[in-house]
Amino acid sequence: MLIREWITNSHCQPWHYQQYVVPKIQFHLHYHPEFELTYTRNASGLRYISGKAEAFPRFDLVLVAPNQPHSWEAAPNPDGSPQTLQVLFFRESWLRQLAESGLPELRGVCNWLGNIRHAIQFSATLAEQLAPLFERLHESRGLERISLILELLAILYKAPDAASINSGREITLPDQRVEQALAYLSQHFARPVYLSEVAKVALTSEANLKRLFNQQLGKSFSEILAELRVIHACNLLLSSSMKIENIASQSGFPSLSNFHRIFQAYTQLTPHAFRRLRAPSRSELGAQASLT
Repeated sequence: MLIREWITNSHCQPWHYQQYVVPKIQFHLHYHPEFELTYTRNASGLRYISGKAEAFPRFDLVLVAPNQPHSWEAAPNPDGSPQTLQVLFFRESWLRQLAESGLPELRGVCNWLGNIRHAIQFSATLAEQLAPLFERLHESRGLERISLILELLAILYKAPDAASINSGREITLPDQRVEQALAYLSQHFARPVYLSEVAKVALTSEANLKRLFNQQLGKSFSEILAELRVIHACNLLLSSSMKIENIASQSGFPSLSNFHRIFQAYTQLTPHAFRRLRAPSRSELGAQASLT
């Protein structure tokens, strides 16, 4: 299920940094209003951003735009070595405020960020070259860490080999009525759900909710419901061995044919093909290693 993640820190900063050292990366589809820069090392598997699923290499560096559904997944390494994720969350408004308060050099970075629709993927070569900087970022504190964050953004802003990830559609939550409606749909999409009941929960009329969806999300009620169901189905396909027909039913699709048609329209893949993108299991990786 798509989860709205709340980014918090004890100092109420407009940015937040985290590092995870884990045996494997679990699939956890979520979104939040901050930009997210994710640096992954010593792992390879599947990256899912805004409806586009791609394999990612041992060094992976991606900047995800606000409110875009995203997740990474990787099986344990054959040698049992840990996988490292360094994640930086920040708000564009923070950088714009700095740009207007004495750091005009940041205006170019802000304009660049404002044009990112879904995500930017940087080359594996650049990601590997930036390993020392990310190590310093983790060890630093206070003003030194802020300085490294700005240095990192300046490097990425000028990266010549960055590639846009443009697939799927954005999710934005600008209106409380829309957020209430989406929260209700996120809890009830697996059963037949109607615009009238959602409008009642959002304390508005059906006509007004339709208008809000179109104005603020650029989607119809049926498109939003279908997207939630597809995202949930993606999660089940990647995290379970459940039969396709059971996934269709548990995701709220009225029939298997309807599931196949809508799923392929959103992901450009059949459910079976999408499942094959899943990172191999540890036993599979071990078998592959023994053949090399």
